Amino acid sequence: MDVWEKGQYKEIWVYLKESEDDERTMMALLNGDWGWLMYLREEGDSGFSSRNPDYEGTDDDGNMMDFMLSNGQLDHYPLSYVISANQVMEALNYFEKHHELPGFITWHNDEFL
Repeated sequence: MDVWEKGQYKEIWVYLKESEDDERTMMALLNGDWGWLMYLREEGDSGFSSRNPDYEGTDDDGNMMDFMLSNGQLDHYPLSYVISANQVMEALNYFEKHHELPGFITWHNDEFL
């Protein structure tokens, strides 16, 4: 697990690499007690991102949260993506241990935005 941290912000990457061709990766961005996840099957994959099934708004309702990338860029992501930091860490640990997507996270196929 590779972790970058600056104040309340964190960027975390888990690379599986079960074989030379294995590019499965899970990434998390955290802002304090909140975060979101992205899963990529391979380089260039549109991937999957977390969704909060309890969020009553939509992906495009304009309600956003800031997340900082390791390069210092401040990005804004919809609140519909955001789950608790505890869920994020549980999902990263599950992925690292079991080498599969955690079923307790609601995933959105980002190929169909």
